[in-house]
Order: sequence, then C-alpha cells, then structure tokens
Amino acid sequence: MKKSLIAAASLLLGLSVDASALTLFEVGINLDGDQPTPAGVTYSIDASGLGSVSVLVSGAGLHSVLGYFDFDAGSRPDDESGGTSGAPGAGESWEIDDPFGGDINANFVDGALDDSNGIAAGTLADVALALGRSFMVSGGGSRVTFFTSLEAPEAPFYLWQLDGESDTTVYLWSTVASVPQPGSLALLAMGLVALGAVRPRRQSLRRS
Repeated sequence: MKKSLIAAASLLLGLSVDASALTLFEVGINLDGDQPTPAGVTYSIDASGLGSVSVLVSGAGLHSVLGYFDFDAGSRPDDESGGTSGAPGAGESWEIDDPFGGDINANFVDGALDDSNGIAAGTLADVALALGRSFMVSGGGSRVTFFTSLEAPEAPFYLWQLDGESDTTVYLWSTVASVPQPGSLALLAMGLVALGAVRPRRQSLRRS
C-alpha cells in the first residue's frame, strides 16, 4: 500500500517531496473497502497538503470511511512523534504508527484502525495518522470531511503529528454531515418559489 498511496498523492494532488518544507508524503481514503482513491472524493488542499479531503457517501446502510495522512517536514522523516487530544465519539476510530515498522498501513487497507498510538512515549519515528468514521445512512447521503491544519482545532477529538527538526505540528480531525436527498432539495426549492409568490400578495393586501 505504501507505493500505491505515494502514486495517489503524486498523480491526484501533484505533490512533490521538498526536504525543506512541509509535504503530504502519503494520503489515502478507504470507503467501504475501496482504497486508496475511491470515487466521490474531493481534495481541497494547498501545496503542503493542508486543507480538507471530503468523501461523499450514498446508499442506505452501514458505511465506513477512513483517511490516512503522512506528513513530512525537515530533512529526515524519522524524528516525529504523535498524539491525541480529547475523546473519540461514537463510531470514530483512529491510529498513530510508524508507516514502515507498524501496522497502520495494513489496518487502513483492512478498514479496521486499532485505536492506539504505536509510537512509544519519548521516542521518535516516522509517523502516519489515520482517522475513521463508521455510521448509518438511512436516506440521502453523508459527507465525511478530513481536515488538516497547523493550528489546533476546537474539535472534540483530533490527532497531531510533530516533526522534531522543524518543530512543525500538523493536526488532523474529521466531521460527518448529512446530505439531503435530491427530491428533498427540489421540494425545498418549490417551497421557496411558492413563498416568494405569496409575499407580494400579502403586502398588497396590507396596503388596501
């Protein structure tokens, strides 16, 4: 999976490795077992890989979406540490581990993050971060969005990755939002049109 994620990042995002700058070295999405580049994914990120990656999920039933991110900064990738803040919500999974020596890659492919930090406290290694969301869709759809930033978010739960050489910290968190059915949007539009037609009549009646 290591090579496939690198290819995905290079082809889809046009990213290049620069030892002097923050780089999103690897990125992948696992949507119900389809990975690392399933359909319905929108990348809104800058040259460093910071921003958001959103995944549109449709179809009634239980769904799972995982996001995998490996940022590098400085001249070496093995001087990093990682951690969490807050508590994961219902259906939320996570993992922090060494992408070469740990099992985060295999767990991402399997769609089963192990909710653990594989980097021992006080040690440095190459670090990758992964977040997952599991949820039910009953109608319409849902959108899962993964956010990355250099500023700590106000999210109830997030992961962080610190590069020791550059003292750069990247934060990762996610959200899930419902997407209305197309029929619901059409009904809403019709209602707004009808409301617009009624308002002038009411105003004219008030003037008489």
